[in-house]
Amino acid sequence: MPTRRDALMIGAGLALGSGAVAWWQRRSTSGPPALPDRVANPNAALRRYGHGAMPPESLGPLSLDSVTYLPPAPPPSRGPRVYTLDVLESRHPVSVDQAIDAWTFGGGLPGPVLRGYDGDRLEITLRNRTRRPHNLHFHGRHDVDADGWEPVAPGGETVYRLEAGPPGLHPYHCDFTPTEDHIGAGLYGLLVVDPVRRRPKAREIALVLGGFDVDGDGRSELFGWNGVAGYYAKFPIKVGVGELVRVYLANMVMDRPLASFHLHAETFDLYRSGTSAVPQERTDIVTLGPAERAVLEFRLPRRGRYMFHPHQTDLAEAGAMGWFAAI
Repeated sequence: MPTRRDALMIGAGLALGSGAVAWWQRRSTSGPPALPDRVANPNAALRRYGHGAMPPESLGPLSLDSVTYLPPAPPPSRGPRVYTLDVLESRHPVSVDQAIDAWTFGGGLPGPVLRGYDGDRLEITLRNRTRRPHNLHFHGRHDVDADGWEPVAPGGETVYRLEAGPPGLHPYHCDFTPTEDHIGAGLYGLLVVDPVRRRPKAREIALVLGGFDVDGDGRSELFGWNGVAGYYAKFPIKVGVGELVRVYLANMVMDRPLASFHLHAETFDLYRSGTSAVPQERTDIVTLGPAERAVLEFRLPRRGRYMFHPHQTDLAEAGAMGWFAAI
């Protein structure tokens, strides 16, 4: 099997040449730019990369766009922002030949991105449509009465009322014991709290690292971003050359002590938890424990493919390697 060094050499050979890609004619504020057909689905080369997972054949190049690319921040609201999350059970494919028995918020893995401004009132109704008790816990600051540790019985529902804050990125997840099982099965998502003084306009991307226990032994065998192993290796994340990119990054792998994110050929401004208005450092790698998160900002200066992956090679080779395609 090819080594990771082989993967890097093949990736370099696939880099987009000068003049090979035309700038898209109309830029969307919420969707990605178009990727040329020549590099949209390089299946033959991808099978030589040396990582051990490919996404389900049912997923195409646009299948995760609604999960990957965040829409613009919502306009200010005087009333509460109201959300409903249904806890559902389903069989969720995580690779071309593997699936897990998932518990999800709203049927997606991860759950939907919730968003509001610092100080906004949030009203989230959790409806448990499964045969097991679950609950809903938010990271960040909120009233202790909304902490969400109490179980919600099968068929029951609970309303959580909290004030969004502080500005930054805050995971939410089921906190019912054993927590590792409930999060590992898919019960997690992101809450983005925007500062009242808005951040600069950027292409905003969510990347949530998850682990997938496909054989039921209590340990993840596959790993992937936004609920699928190998997806961004097959279908790169498309951004514009020189465009400001803002990544909302979270590690929701519960059965490993840490995971990292490494960007090839460029560095990024690192905002730990997204709570600061100024970056802590400029780097190419950040290490996160379970449920830790960060906001990253960078620009890709030239057309081409920029690899990203955890620097834990077993995670990368089991589905967590991907690419940004700057066009």
